[in-house]
Amino acid sequence: MEHGLLREWKERNGVILDEDKEKKLIAYAELIHETNKKFNITGYKKLEDILVNLILGSIDPLVSMKVPRGTLFADIGTGAGIPGVPLAVFRDSWRGVCIDSSSKKASFVDSVIRDCGIDNLAVVNGRLEDLARKQMRDAFDYVFSRALGEIFFVVEAGAPLLKTGGLLYVYYKASPEELPPAVIEHIDEVGLYLLERKRYHEYGIRECGIVMIKDRATDLTYPRSMKAIKRDINRKTRGS
Repeated sequence: MEHGLLREWKERNGVILDEDKEKKLIAYAELIHETNKKFNITGYKKLEDILVNLILGSIDPLVSMKVPRGTLFADIGTGAGIPGVPLAVFRDSWRGVCIDSSSKKASFVDSVIRDCGIDNLAVVNGRLEDLARKQMRDAFDYVFSRALGEIFFVVEAGAPLLKTGGLLYVYYKASPEELPPAVIEHIDEVGLYLLERKRYHEYGIRECGIVMIKDRATDLTYPRSMKAIKRDINRKTRGS
């Protein structure tokens, strides 16, 4: 069944995917499925849903994205390795780092990397607001986030990780114009600008999600402590 789902996806998207990559994506889906029986690593329970929605759904918006060999990306709040693992398998000329504050989830992703033989990916267990201050500041060409939480936090934690000229992509259902005014303002505050969807094609990205480009250095005051960020979220986006 899994091979059939992959074949349909390839035909629909005009994608060439070699046998090794197919095996890795299916093995990854199976690892998530089995691990999910022991502890809740994702809300998807069926193997086909994990493959189609979680794994292939991570590649879908970026399937036509063309970037130079050796491009370095970060997957922030990776959880079960989403979207970092699928992207690293699909684009094996990229190099990636999956970041999560949960040691249990980071350990799972580390085991996936070993078991599936994904040699262009690493995992770091740590808090973004700490890593983005020094160790990983201005280090990445791309930052991806699928399920980290409040987009206000994603923006503040993601911007410092990017090199100037880098791109932050957030898997997000709403359009850029539907973002709360406080979030749009915050995007500018941290040195990013919001890309209009009609320009997504310039980067080989489908017209979904939120794309931000870093056009200047992020002020050294960012990222702040989680307590300060949460206080700002409550004050600016919830009126409390």
